[in-house]
Amino acid sequence: MFQREAPAGSLTALELDRRLFCLSSLTAGVAMACGGGGGAAPAPAAPAAVGGPLSTTDTKVLLLATPEGTIRDYRNLGNFFLIRDATGIYAMTAVCTHLGCTVGLPNGSLILCPCHGSQYNLGGGNVVGPATLPLVHFSVAEASPGGVLVVNTALTVPTSTRLT
Repeated sequence: MFQREAPAGSLTALELDRRLFCLSSLTAGVAMACGGGGGAAPAPAAPAAVGGPLSTTDTKVLLLATPEGTIRDYRNLGNFFLIRDATGIYAMTAVCTHLGCTVGLPNGSLILCPCHGSQYNLGGGNVVGPATLPLVHFSVAEASPGGVLVVNTALTVPTSTRLT
C-alpha cells in the first residue's frame, strides 16, 4: 500500500497521538494535584458566619447557677458555645481555625474537629494540630438587666474575658 510522506516540518499521526497523550496526562496530573479528580470528600464546611448580636435563651443568673463546666450549644444559632467556668461565662466560636470546619460538642476537657483532627481545650487553646491558632472568643452581655444573654459574633474579646 502506498503511504504518502508528510511534508517536512509537519507531524505524523503517531507523533500527534503521542503529544496528545502526553498533554492529556500532564493536564490530569495537574488537576489531581490541585484537588480535582476524586480522592477524599471535601471537609464539611462551617455554617455561614453570622455576624453581630445574637440572642440566646440563657440568662446570666441561670447560667451562673449551673455547675462549672456547663456548656450550652449554640452552633445552630451562630456557631458558638456558651461556657460557664470558675470565673464566669464566656462565648467561644465552634469554627476550627485550621480550615473552618465546625468542631464537635466538647467531650470531657477537649473539643475535637472531625475534619482533620485538631483538638482544643475548653478555653479554646490548641492541644493538637494541624490548627495553630486558638478558638476565638466573642463578647457576651445581658440584653437588659436580668435578660437573656446576647453574644456578639462580630466582636472578639481576649480569651480571659468573662461575664460575671
